[in-house]
Amino acid sequence: MELLDLSSDQIAYIAFAVIAAIVAFIIIKKVAGCIIKTVVFAILLAILAWLYLNYINEPVEDQANQVTTEERI
Repeated sequence: MELLDLSSDQIAYIAFAVIAAIVAFIIIKKVAGCIIKTVVFAILLAILAWLYLNYINEPVEDQANQVTTEERI
């Protein structure tokens, strides 16, 4: 069988390839996790900014005096 006829060079190449694949997987996993956290944080900031600009800055009526915030300024 050809599978059993491996030379020491082929074994070294296979071992190097397996180790390189494992290291690459670990590095990609750590980098991807960081990128995903960054994207989620950026999306949350965008949502909060949108909420602030669309709802918090709207003129609010003072229920007691019926005066808007724009009239007070």
